[in-house]
Amino acid sequence: MFDVINERLSKFSSELRYEDIPPEVLDHLKRVLLDCYGCGLFGSTTPWMKIYRDTLEGMTDRKEASIWGTDRKTSVVNAMMLNGSAINSFELDDTHTDGIIHVSTGVLGCITAFAEMQGTMSGKDFLTAAALAYEISCRVAAPVGMEIAHQGWNNTGTCCPFGSTAGVGHMLGLTPEQMGHAMGIAGNWAGGLQAVQFASMAKRIVPSKSSEGAIIGALLAKQGFTGIEDVFENKFGGFYNCFTDDVYDVDRTSGDLGSRWELMGIGLKFYSTCRSKHTTIGALRTFQKEHPDVKADDIAKIVVHTTSITHKYSVGSDAITSVVAAQLSHPYVCAVTLLEGNAFIHQFTEEKIRDPKILEYAKKVEVIHDEEIEKLPRHLRYTVKVDLVMKDGTVFNIGETYPKGHPKNPFTHEELLWKFRTLSGRAIQDGARIEKIIDAVLNLERLDRFNALADLLSTRA
Repeated sequence: MFDVINERLSKFSSELRYEDIPPEVLDHLKRVLLDCYGCGLFGSTTPWMKIYRDTLEGMTDRKEASIWGTDRKTSVVNAMMLNGSAINSFELDDTHTDGIIHVSTGVLGCITAFAEMQGTMSGKDFLTAAALAYEISCRVAAPVGMEIAHQGWNNTGTCCPFGSTAGVGHMLGLTPEQMGHAMGIAGNWAGGLQAVQFASMAKRIVPSKSSEGAIIGALLAKQGFTGIEDVFENKFGGFYNCFTDDVYDVDRTSGDLGSRWELMGIGLKFYSTCRSKHTTIGALRTFQKEHPDVKADDIAKIVVHTTSITHKYSVGSDAITSVVAAQLSHPYVCAVTLLEGNAFIHQFTEEKIRDPKILEYAKKVEVIHDEEIEKLPRHLRYTVKVDLVMKDGTVFNIGETYPKGHPKNPFTHEELLWKFRTLSGRAIQDGARIEKIIDAVLNLERLDRFNALADLLSTRA
């Protein structure tokens, strides 16, 4: 018997139509899609993605879906894993605040590859599947983001397989019952370890790999294969039992479907770091603008007050051994922001992370768990307070609540396009092609053939 959550989510995922999606939801979704296609194109140029790509391409001769930023195709599962990982490849991807998931990393590589393999999708078909993939992922994660993270699980890898299943299942035309079984199959792929965050290249590939279960689960369910009907609420090995010790919220996860859209809580990244560092960066940049007379060398100490989970996510100044570690390091991020004025792609290179001046400056930074911030509502979890102690004894107390790119502090349209052009330009040198991608994504509903966009994301003529 299907549990309440699975029954509701599966019925919604099977029956949603394009016309049911509010215009403001579609607009927000398309902005997220454009941003993260850009992240994926940039990510395709990184050295760790070359290793991953060479390895996976050597394992199959299937040519079902495009590898973004290249002229090649691979199997749909490989394309899902490669393109999803590319989105996550440089800490530039979207974030749902409460769920602590990078939604596009979890679902966009999957649904794009599957739609391309199908070959019959229109832009409206894809937008409907995408709305489901993003919405279901956010709903599964939203009430329990902190619980999953504190338990040591990778939030994206645990929650997004369900969203990908909704999107893939909708493309396959699954009935509500088939969708419920697909969810119950795909849930077995949920997982990923938080420890992967702090130094290894594996951090880039873990969040997207679980959506393999969505493709396999949906295809199996289409043929009558059955899964765990009470996959979410089973008290012995169900999803929430395993990952949150039975903490969950039926109504937030499965209530008001179609009238309340959790995906509207997805924010974009303006800086190339772990999201929990962005309010600190924003506060420091604002301080620099308001106090141009204060130089970086005038500062003796920086104390960052934050939540316990952000404190856990911070790599110390003595452990900056890789680009990944630097992007997770509050001390490093503070140092490059104060010394160079930004924390974007140019601040995270092999040369920069070994720069003695930056590493020495990072030692001035202390990160502390602040109980007052910890007690704030979860949607305020990015709040930081920063104490800047000057060498002359003066102390400046600064802070920020919503990071740049958060729905309450959104990108302007110009900033969205600037980021996309900057990132995609690393993989695609043809400026006209980049503009065609922008037009195709922001007007997806006009595309008769979704594969026109899939082709543009490659470098094929």
